[in-house]
Amino acid sequence: MVKLTDALNEYVSGLPKKIDAYPHQELHRFVRWVGWEHSTAALTPPQVAQYAENVVKAGGDVHGRLAPVKEFLTFLKRKGISTHSLAPHVKIPRASRAAARLATEASDAIHLTPTGHAALQQELVSLKAQRPVIIEAISTAAADKDFKENAPLDAAREDQGKLEARIREVEATLHQAVVVDLNEVSKSQAAQVGNSVVLHDMASGKELRYILVDSSEADPSGGKISVSSPVGKAVVGCRAGDEVDVVAPKGLLRYKVASIEQ
Repeated sequence: MVKLTDALNEYVSGLPKKIDAYPHQELHRFVRWVGWEHSTAALTPPQVAQYAENVVKAGGDVHGRLAPVKEFLTFLKRKGISTHSLAPHVKIPRASRAAARLATEASDAIHLTPTGHAALQQELVSLKAQRPVIIEAISTAAADKDFKENAPLDAAREDQGKLEARIREVEATLHQAVVVDLNEVSKSQAAQVGNSVVLHDMASGKELRYILVDSSEADPSGGKISVSSPVGKAVVGCRAGDEVDVVAPKGLLRYKVASIEQ
């Protein structure tokens, strides 16, 4: 049984070293959505189709997000890792090459706050510091010559796969990162990444405060919401006093932008 995380590592290791980091990030998003421990043999056409539909509904650079996934699934079939022909189930809406190129260019940059950028840099240092520890664990476990039932060795290799996948994902994000200038953000009257927005719920009268960030920096429990989320999409570009509608699972929500702060 080949796990998706192992298949992804094999695929990425075979890509040209100078390939753009953007496809790597999209592949990690796909595998994370399905599940790192998910077996490639258990990956089904409906699952793949559902992921593609979710991406299409979210909008943005649909081609740029789905094309790498389609190529990865083609690889799985070609190598015999998957018995299903999954790539055809990734339905990418027709668009001109020029439109796809422009969409890719527009979505290449990942706008991070200084705090978020620093946190990712620190995480990368921490992740790389774990490499020697895992290598030592693999070496120790490998000393047991009974490889057929060597659970510690399997666990150590699995940890290594997850670690390397996360390192590549963080490196890809930092490669595309553009740190927002908070001084410039404070001068703008329109909501954007880095702003703290206060929303007035028109139905309940409650006030909600959010910090707008990129999806890689999002932390709803900490009040940081992605500009790609339903609320984030509705608020970006708005000014104080504007009213916005947000389509949520529980129905249509209406907010008034009470204030926009740095």
